[in-house]
Amino acid sequence: MNRMNWRPQPKQEIALSADFDELLYGGGRGGGKTEGLLAWLAYDTEYPFYKALVIRKNADDLRDWIDRARSFYRPLGGEIVGHPWEVRFPKGGKIWTGHLNDENAYMKYQGQEIPKIGIEELSQIPKEKHYLQLIGSCRSSHSEIRPQIFNTTNADEPGIEWIKERWEIPEIPDFNRIYTKISPEGKKLVFIPAKLEDNLILMKADPNYTKYLDELKITDYELWEAWRLGNWKGFGTEGSYYRQQLEQAEKDNRITDVPYDDSLEVHTWCDLGIGDSFCILYFQISGLQWRWIDYDEFEGESLVSAIERMKAKKYRYGDHYAPHDIQVRELGSGKSRLEIAQQNGVNYLIAPQLTVDDGINAVRTRFSTIWIDRTKCDLGLKRLRRYHKEFDDKRGVWKNTPIHDINSHCADGMRYWAVTNFQSRQEHLTSYIPDLGTGGRTR
Repeated sequence: MNRMNWRPQPKQEIALSADFDELLYGGGRGGGKTEGLLAWLAYDTEYPFYKALVIRKNADDLRDWIDRARSFYRPLGGEIVGHPWEVRFPKGGKIWTGHLNDENAYMKYQGQEIPKIGIEELSQIPKEKHYLQLIGSCRSSHSEIRPQIFNTTNADEPGIEWIKERWEIPEIPDFNRIYTKISPEGKKLVFIPAKLEDNLILMKADPNYTKYLDELKITDYELWEAWRLGNWKGFGTEGSYYRQQLEQAEKDNRITDVPYDDSLEVHTWCDLGIGDSFCILYFQISGLQWRWIDYDEFEGESLVSAIERMKAKKYRYGDHYAPHDIQVRELGSGKSRLEIAQQNGVNYLIAPQLTVDDGINAVRTRFSTIWIDRTKCDLGLKRLRRYHKEFDDKRGVWKNTPIHDINSHCADGMRYWAVTNFQSRQEHLTSYIPDLGTGGRTR
């Protein structure tokens, strides 16, 4: 390390000396996390059998990392070769680079032995299952090198929720504390919160960077909280599609205890993913109230399994709605999932097919009619809060399209609900609306 003519700053030094199996370093922008990763990867390059992998979500972003690696590793004799790029060291050690531009990329490294894995901008990985697929290759047959994963990240989407849960990160972390937990598998997980103030070199060299981040306080306060303060609350009002509607629902006390009423039918809307998340939204209708009483979400299960889950709730069901692609026939069986559902006792109606923009506007328009059970729909609420526009990092603006991530499925199910011209078989029979926090009223 001495040959690199580089000295770690306090948070970087903590990261480099930490005892961990999986490390998460960062939160705010500009905290010095990338240089911390570069230094960590350099520790074992003297071993001829040393292998490490650096991953970024997007291939283009690797160019910036390689430019920094080129100057960082030159004093150690590191040479950048090939494409995808490799850093090769004089005694045979290697640092590979890779990207995750498609679903198959997460499985590409399975079966390999890679003792050291560094993942830049972990929050760009939308699902924990993808992360677990990626780190499955982190192992070592050499006692000299301990298998470890060093992750850097900002406190933003799309992976913010699963990262917070895995490392048990509070929304407002204590930057004087190092967070440690032991996973159910016995792995030691360490979180080192860092923000711009932890990188005094950058603050001195580029004072305009501080000004750039602080300008966000006016245009998007909660994004400023994430990037400048390192808080883990999620995207701000500009990028979130339904934040305003959810905030109004909180003010109106429409996010509360909404129990199942066995005198009313339960109607469902779902998003049926193929090899992806599967979600079901459960609604009851009483007068002018739409009651969102329950939410299910799961992965890796068949349609039949989902139907069995639904039946196990013992609700008195009315109508079930699904997107139009439920009618597509599967190559293996030659049957559509609509037919499979019918064979298992569920007759799905097809939700109207509208554009995503029209569906989002329909949700916003109808959201004032929804009462939501805070407990059973907690995960669904999180998904809606995190459903947001895609951010163009290069231009620094929000795109006019939603990002497709783990939050999209619940949002899609809500869109199908909003665009359905639904008339409950019981609606005309209900004259009294029970008090759910707003006071009882008659129609």
